[in-house]
Amino acid sequence: MTRIALAADRQEAALHGDGPPLLAALEAVGVEAEVTPWGTSEAWDRFDAVVIRTTWDYVFDRRAFLDWASEVSSQTRLANSVEVLEWNTDKRYLQDLEAVGVPTVPTVWVDRGDPAPRPPWDAFVVKPSVSAGARLSARHGRGDDIDEHLRRIHAAGASAMLQPYLPSIDVEGETGTYVFGGRVSHAIRKGPALQPGQGPLDDMSAALEQSVQPTSVDPELAAFAVRVLEAAPPLLYARVDTAPGPDGEPVLLELEATEPFLFLEHAPAGAAQFAAAVARWLDAG
Repeated sequence: MTRIALAADRQEAALHGDGPPLLAALEAVGVEAEVTPWGTSEAWDRFDAVVIRTTWDYVFDRRAFLDWASEVSSQTRLANSVEVLEWNTDKRYLQDLEAVGVPTVPTVWVDRGDPAPRPPWDAFVVKPSVSAGARLSARHGRGDDIDEHLRRIHAAGASAMLQPYLPSIDVEGETGTYVFGGRVSHAIRKGPALQPGQGPLDDMSAALEQSVQPTSVDPELAAFAVRVLEAAPPLLYARVDTAPGPDGEPVLLELEATEPFLFLEHAPAGAAQFAAAVARWLDAG
């Protein structure tokens, strides 16, 4: 039987709700999976491949994570690839996608040493370019003093991103469309993660309060997701997060190609889709 590692958080080697259905689905296609924390001195070549899963804590030490991924890829196959991880773990990848015509949220980028801009929007979000779980992210209003927020982001080693807050997120939420091995699997609907008046948090607890519901795959958003992936490097798995823009058309919020949670409790069939994509990838060598 083929043996793979599912890379997890360094402190908690767990897949949470995704675990039981995913492990069963992989076993059903002849793949034995072992949940293993990233960053260890594991002999990774004892696995036929390593698939990134719940490594959310990379945001606290992105360089160490990428160095680990490079070491793993020198010993065995890695998905997504270290090149994808390098690209996707800093949200400046949005600039690359925008440059090839993918509709994205307008963004003002603020690097360390740059003067604090005056955003032209009544409501806007400030967040780091390296983040997960809404860490160091918050909503602001026109005229707010954001200097301290920018300082905290820069102190964490990231650039700051300023984006207009889309009112549609409060009304419709955002949709995450999953694509495994080039095939659309399932979708989820997420409520707003950032509440007015809530300051930026150093941890990822803000995302724990975010409501997540199952939803059917929208054909328009499925086509949008495929379009986004066609503009990205080759990916085994991804979640394409979108919300309606001011004109009602979808815009890309994020392409989550590093460690997207699959929310399989909302889409049990997604486990089989993911396992099948992994099996095809392994067979392709």
